[in-house]
Amino acid sequence: MMSETANPHLVHTERLTAEAERVATLLDGLGTDDWNRPIPSCPGWNVRKAARHIGTAHRWAAAIVRSPNSEAVNPRTLDLGFPESYAGYGDWIRTGTAELAAAVRDSGPDKPVWSWGPDQHARFWARRMLHETAVHRADMELALGRTPEFDPSVAADGIDEFLTVLPSAAAFAPKIRALTGDGETLHLHATDGDPAASGEERAEWLITLEPHGFRWRRSHAKGAAAVRGPVGELYLFLWRRRAAGTAEIEVLGDHTLLDHWVTNASF
Repeated sequence: MMSETANPHLVHTERLTAEAERVATLLDGLGTDDWNRPIPSCPGWNVRKAARHIGTAHRWAAAIVRSPNSEAVNPRTLDLGFPESYAGYGDWIRTGTAELAAAVRDSGPDKPVWSWGPDQHARFWARRMLHETAVHRADMELALGRTPEFDPSVAADGIDEFLTVLPSAAAFAPKIRALTGDGETLHLHATDGDPAASGEERAEWLITLEPHGFRWRRSHAKGAAAVRGPVGELYLFLWRRRAAGTAEIEVLGDHTLLDHWVTNASF
């Protein structure tokens, strides 16, 4: 099996394809009434809208990666080919994902492309769409009364990715700029991580708020506030799909600091 350290670009692409298949399989099994179920974690959305968003995002990202001029692509210019019936949505997702996977594989990780994030290369879109897909798959499962589950490696990488791209998202979510402080620290501790691991293999994160933003690293260190739970639950917590202080997420320390983070760390 290919290791993530050997070629993260291809690993992200493979995991994206696997996540998209989970979405497609879920959609294949829905009843007529399920499509209009509201998504509590995305007010105003229902299952159908989430499915359309995922398929649109994949086609948009593929067009960006294929663009010869490293330019942004207006998704409204794309021929999205929405299915004529609910029965077609699973295969519509599969087709869009296959297009994106082919685009990012063919381009190679280092092709310069437009992105809204800190990495202006094709590899950005493989990773970004992996987590876009995984989180919205969870949204649909929550709407259907199911419990989302994640490969721990995907969830841990998703936490890294969220913290990496969050500052760039301030361009369209200005409240992120309020994530400042005077050295206050927030510790995320995955209770199902390997306590013997070190460095980037450790499923713990330390976030430090500073006057001009925040920095983070994987670290076993005490924070002014701590959030503990399985890594998949921490992933959902960062994406505001799981509230702190529930059966799944334990909170210790400075609740005011945690509230400050939760209020402003979203896009």
